[in-house]
Amino acid sequence: MAITASLSARTILRTVWDDLGELWVRLRSQSIIAFASAVFFTFIGPAITDNSILAEVIALIGTAVVVPFEIAIYRLLILGEAASGYRFDISTVRFQRMVGWSVGFCVLSNIPFYPFYLSGALAPSEGAEIIIGIVLFAPVVFATVRLTIFLPSIAVDAPGASIRNAFADTSGHAWLIVKAYLTILVPVILIVISMSLLAVDDIFDKGSLAGNAFFGAVGFLLSTCFAIVSARLFMKIADRVKSAPEASE
Repeated sequence: MAITASLSARTILRTVWDDLGELWVRLRSQSIIAFASAVFFTFIGPAITDNSILAEVIALIGTAVVVPFEIAIYRLLILGEAASGYRFDISTVRFQRMVGWSVGFCVLSNIPFYPFYLSGALAPSEGAEIIIGIVLFAPVVFATVRLTIFLPSIAVDAPGASIRNAFADTSGHAWLIVKAYLTILVPVILIVISMSLLAVDDIFDKGSLAGNAFFGAVGFLLSTCFAIVSARLFMKIADRVKSAPEASE
């Protein structure tokens, strides 16, 4: 079932739910490995260092480790190809590009938080750090929306997989993309807020095992759902990324 602009939030959620079920059936071992890796890297960073930058580097390594699962999601949903095993095909251009751009997008998504990681280095006060973070948030969201089909295009070896073509294909589809992602994000936020209001202290204690495991699991589920949405959007709106590049490019 393809995601379209006219679909209700309920239908989008049902589509993602069905796809999660398909992933569990056809990519079960990869799902378990990726889930364990995500939780481990969420836990290990805060456990071994209080340095925010070093913890971020460890998180980026974790992002690279789950790339085989990310590729498997895109190829299953778009091409109907079920991967065999958890494969680090580091010699292939596809895998190299996916690792590089996945890490790059992870860095991009965290840019609004860097003023807080580098407290005192980029801004003279906490208020200034908040303002800088808010100012940086808008261009990050813009770039994320316009590049939403870029990673799927790399994963399925689309002949026109480029930033320029991704920008062209997502032009005019901003509301569709934002709606699809918010439909997934809002319920997760509500769950976290509800648990906070219920005073589940162990989960929200900084550095606690329960907290790291919980947020690692939530982060993995959210990233998996986002990958599903990206795959469905690729199937719906991708045009130029599916075409062979022009000779002049």
